Amino acid sequence: MDKVTIKDVAKTAGVSIATVSRVINKSYYVSTAVEKKVLMAIEELKYYPNSIARSLKINSTKMIGFLVSDISNNYFITMARALEDVLNRQNYNLIVCSTENQKERELTYLELLKSKKVDALVLNTTGQNDEFVINMSHNIPIICVNRRINNSSFKGDFLDSDNIQGTYMLTKHLLSLGHRKIFVQNGSFHLSTGYERYEGFKKAMAEIGIEIKNDYIFQYEGDFTLESGFQGVAYMMGLKDRPTALVVMNNMMAIGALKYLKLHEINIPEELSIASYGNIENLELMSTQPSIISFDPAAIGTRIGELILERIKDNSLINKEIIYQPQLIKGNGVKSFI
Repeated sequence: MDKVTIKDVAKTAGVSIATVSRVINKSYYVSTAVEKKVLMAIEELKYYPNSIARSLKINSTKMIGFLVSDISNNYFITMARALEDVLNRQNYNLIVCSTENQKERELTYLELLKSKKVDALVLNTTGQNDEFVINMSHNIPIICVNRRINNSSFKGDFLDSDNIQGTYMLTKHLLSLGHRKIFVQNGSFHLSTGYERYEGFKKAMAEIGIEIKNDYIFQYEGDFTLESGFQGVAYMMGLKDRPTALVVMNNMMAIGALKYLKLHEINIPEELSIASYGNIENLELMSTQPSIISFDPAAIGTRIGELILERIKDNSLINKEIIYQPQLIKGNGVKSFI
């Protein structure tokens, strides 16, 4: 059987080839009646458009890459849904990849998405393939989320919450309730989220005369994963001098910390107070609720979608940086000594 062409579809539907193309690409208005005739002809003839050839012709694959550190994190799931809603209205499809914070895995995905000729990329970087990302940004529109590329050669936009202010607010909350021995559980310092959130903690502690240096005993560097949250609390509980409060620098580590505390029957907040940077999934259903720094991933995802569409039209735009102000939500997981 000869291969069915767009010309055959047009003949069967009784319309022009241009009209069939408009229905397939959804590029111009076509009446409902005409669209129905074309779709019926496509179904009858079992016509499958050559998407690769079409993408080369219009220089677009209608695919957007979304490369994140941990897709199991509900924060990114919520963001992806909002982002997809924006993109789908313009007939773009989202390809989601999870790096697990691994340099090699991220590079493999970056090379794959580049070879697939995605129209744009949303990146929550590992911070370990910056040179590749910078070179890529001059040919493909890129939006970085939560973790910035600290290089003036990077071309693209950046969105995040105010990490320094957020952690400052969280720490001040604990201090205002009389806590002084505060254990800080951070992620990797080579990431902007790691060093910025630590700066907020240091700033608040400095205001009461406690200078935080490398020898500060109440600290643990993890990698923003649930597992490192679990291990960090295990280390903390092994200290001879126990802290009264724990501040965790992201939601996944906080879940790991809560898992350890539950497993070892450590009462919150009687034995230990806990506060976390970032929303914890289903927090309202928990009997023990840490105080948290909250921000809206859906709003961030929507804004990312808008910025992507702008950059696809014109990637020569100047870099934009959008920082969302965090909100402190007080929970019952913090004890007052006042």
